[in-house]
Amino acid sequence: MGPGKGTRYGVPSGVTAARSLGLSTKTAYWVGQLAEGLKSTTFALFLLFYYNQVLGLSGSLCAIALMIATAIDAITDPLMGSVSDGWRSRWGRRHPFMYASAIPLAMFFYALFAPPVDSEMGLFAWLLCFSVLARIAMTLYSVPHMALGVEMTSDYQERTVIVAGRSVFGIIGTLLVYTLGFGMFFGTSDAYENGQLNPVAYPPFALLIAFLMVASIVGSALGTHHLIPSLLQPTNPQHAPLKQVVLDMLEALKSVSFRWLVIGFVVIAAPIGVGEALALYMYTFFWEVAAGRVIYIFALIPIGTVIGYMFAPLLGRYLEKRELLILGALGWVVFAVAPVCLHYIGLFPAPATMDVVVALAFCSFMSGLLVSQVSVAVGSMLGDVADEQELSTGKRQEGVFYGAYAFVIKATAGIGGAVAGFALDLINWPKGEAVRAADIPPDTLFLLAMIAGPGLALGYIPAIWCFSHYQLDRHKHHSIVTALDARHSKIMSVTNRGK
Repeated sequence: MGPGKGTRYGVPSGVTAARSLGLSTKTAYWVGQLAEGLKSTTFALFLLFYYNQVLGLSGSLCAIALMIATAIDAITDPLMGSVSDGWRSRWGRRHPFMYASAIPLAMFFYALFAPPVDSEMGLFAWLLCFSVLARIAMTLYSVPHMALGVEMTSDYQERTVIVAGRSVFGIIGTLLVYTLGFGMFFGTSDAYENGQLNPVAYPPFALLIAFLMVASIVGSALGTHHLIPSLLQPTNPQHAPLKQVVLDMLEALKSVSFRWLVIGFVVIAAPIGVGEALALYMYTFFWEVAAGRVIYIFALIPIGTVIGYMFAPLLGRYLEKRELLILGALGWVVFAVAPVCLHYIGLFPAPATMDVVVALAFCSFMSGLLVSQVSVAVGSMLGDVADEQELSTGKRQEGVFYGAYAFVIKATAGIGGAVAGFALDLINWPKGEAVRAADIPPDTLFLLAMIAGPGLALGYIPAIWCFSHYQLDRHKHHSIVTALDARHSKIMSVTNRGK
């Protein structure tokens, strides 16, 4: 067993892509996305808030730690993709890493939210160390898991169904974080009017999330284990994976479709991440939403997103994936920045009222409904790009492509949290669990709102311009798959004659 080197991949008998996938198999695969949803949502929403606002760590030190962790992701994610693309074992290319990731991820994730230190440099070192370890452990799982989804089918429309279903379970993970967090652990108490400021609530919350991640990962790996004999395997042994990942990435970047897609997605990750990182600050201090009502606003984001995922395959019959991607990006930014803009021209309900909760919940629902098209489109488009790359080079690079995708997903929280951390220090944001909305100067609140509102729109113009250069549509993809099928049939014919 070990990593594999050749650029050619064997075509096993009974290739999974050529047969119909049962609902139980697809569901088992989808369940695995719960882990990514649980981890990503917790990081995006709570990590900066916990270390900066609750524990009092400088926003700039938080930003440095998150940027370093993200920089490491930029190496480990494509490395994991390349390694899993070439891995040879009796459990295939993807499953060994999925099994191996579960327990380390749970341990590192829990430790991150239970620091045994309280000094500023101690908290910085703890945040840096365990955010890096947790991200690496998630990489060990998420890159092979996403690449596995592409291998399960080569059908243009079925691939959208698989990505949409996977995305639905990721959003269920997000909804679980909101529900368990605000409904169970961060409720109002005599000591804390805003329960998210209670430092004691975070370790048990993290422990429960860690347990759910283990169940998700192990369940998905076991539920798809029977597919291993029918999945592609590299035919030659490989050495020097670090060198190979550089070669693989350079080869992948030759794909015009992949290049524009990834650049656009990286550009769009920053404003989305900033919005997520500052959401608790905005709802707690700017909009002054009561602790028991925050859950309604957050819950409507994943509900809207799940509904959007359900409609994605239907929309995909009439619109190209690039059109869905641009539609989702534009829709998200409109509803993300509208509340702040409307507030300052006097057309939005006043803070600390039930009306503002309803209005914010509606905007959350609509942004979730539209942004869902972004993740479904990108996830499905990368599978199409992998087919195009195989036809061009003879090499399957799902792992490399989805390694880049996994990096962007994690970069959303990492880059967004880092930018938000520097911004909080820049506007002299007050820290500590005792801070209340009345303690914050109006000018400081205004600057926070400008960053978390209109400022987010700035990243979308170049991203949409990048997405417009993606040219792979359903007709071109159909011709690619037809050519690949002919090639695979020829290989099987030669192999059978050799026997």
